[in-house]
Amino acid sequence: MLLPTLLASAIVAQAPASPASRAAETLGLGPVLDAVAHQGVTYAALGRGGIAVLKLDGATPQLVRRVEEGRRFVRLVIVNQSLLAIEQREEAHAFSLATPEQPQPDSLASALGSARDLTVVTEAPPTPQAPARTPPPVAARLTVTAVKDGDVTLSGGDTAGVREGARVRVRTQDSREVVLEVVESREHSALARLGRGESVRVGDTGTLTDAPVTARLFFPEPGVPRLRYGFHARPFLALDATTRAGNSARAGGLLLDAFVAWRPGDSPVVLSARLEPVGFGLGTGLRHSPGAAYVAVAYATDFLEVGIGAGALFGQKACYPALDPDTYQEVEGKNVCESNAGPSIQQVLRLGALDGFHLAWSSSILSRDNQFRFGSGRGEVQVPLTPSLSLFGAGGGAASGWNFGELGVRSFLRGNGGVGTTVLSASLGIVSLSDGTGNPLTGPSVSIGIERRP
Repeated sequence: MLLPTLLASAIVAQAPASPASRAAETLGLGPVLDAVAHQGVTYAALGRGGIAVLKLDGATPQLVRRVEEGRRFVRLVIVNQSLLAIEQREEAHAFSLATPEQPQPDSLASALGSARDLTVVTEAPPTPQAPARTPPPVAARLTVTAVKDGDVTLSGGDTAGVREGARVRVRTQDSREVVLEVVESREHSALARLGRGESVRVGDTGTLTDAPVTARLFFPEPGVPRLRYGFHARPFLALDATTRAGNSARAGGLLLDAFVAWRPGDSPVVLSARLEPVGFGLGTGLRHSPGAAYVAVAYATDFLEVGIGAGALFGQKACYPALDPDTYQEVEGKNVCESNAGPSIQQVLRLGALDGFHLAWSSSILSRDNQFRFGSGRGEVQVPLTPSLSLFGAGGGAASGWNFGELGVRSFLRGNGGVGTTVLSASLGIVSLSDGTGNPLTGPSVSIGIERRP
């Protein structure tokens, strides 16, 4: 670290005191190696590493944020609407001394592979009292050689100075950066694990870094998947079920969700079609088949989705005895039937990350008999527990006769949220289906769901 320190000191010594330097001194940021201003904002390359974003137009300088704190930049230039930052790097080169009079370029891995300790030979040997110096880390350049189910294989292991617990900054082919932690190091390769929503491809390059890992559990930034489809089935056993004649019956049913969601190209638009949900009741001789379906278009980002659509509620008519308008007594033999089915207007909303913490809501307004009324509503909250496991709770109901509530877990069977991901959901809850006559099928459910992102 002697050369970078001397270089930084020389740059600071040659630079005249500037407003950015005085502001950095006031804010305790240390020396400034270079600074530029753009549209009222000052960017300062710090000797301690990183770039400070400053506002100097007030009586007191203000630190807006610091970026790239694990990297040292020595020159900043504004090019159109971009900030060009020139980074100081250290590189080690090896030369073969097989013929001492003719040093020849050699492989650095070959030079270091035969010895764990690096001995520096100088003209005068160190005194016995001098402490042993730890060799500086080698700025190894690594390459992604394989990606499978969230595990990333990197070229270079022990021979390149990559150890378990080391962090690697990977520059992806779509100009993004992720910092991964090495979980296993072998002689010539290393294994790192992607966080939720992170993605790299074979051929991406990386270097060792001191920057913190970029994986985030609650608020990952995976981007919106191009295509998702799946189902969630809730079979249930009806308790105290009766037939129309009032006899006990062994009955049950199923409440089923199914969906497909597609994002065309790189647009922030998602088109979806859903059965949310549809129910089937069996065992009583009565018909129980309420449900809802819709298609929607939504604006979707990493942490927000809001949209609108059109659909329909369907189910049985609710019938009850007619009342005499004068006496309010039931009129024998005369019934009035009312339908809670018809076309609907759908609203969808998500606050938070799809694979992280989020709140989701979906509801419909039912159009019937020249009036609008509440049709259905369902909500969900999801809380991540580990990088591959989340807890969720969901519930809802509709005027057409379906109701449910559940608590369960979601787990990544494959992948970590991107292409090739398979998500498994399992939950316990309660389901109720009504046939419109006041005799609903209600009971506990054990459910399972699968989601694919090809």
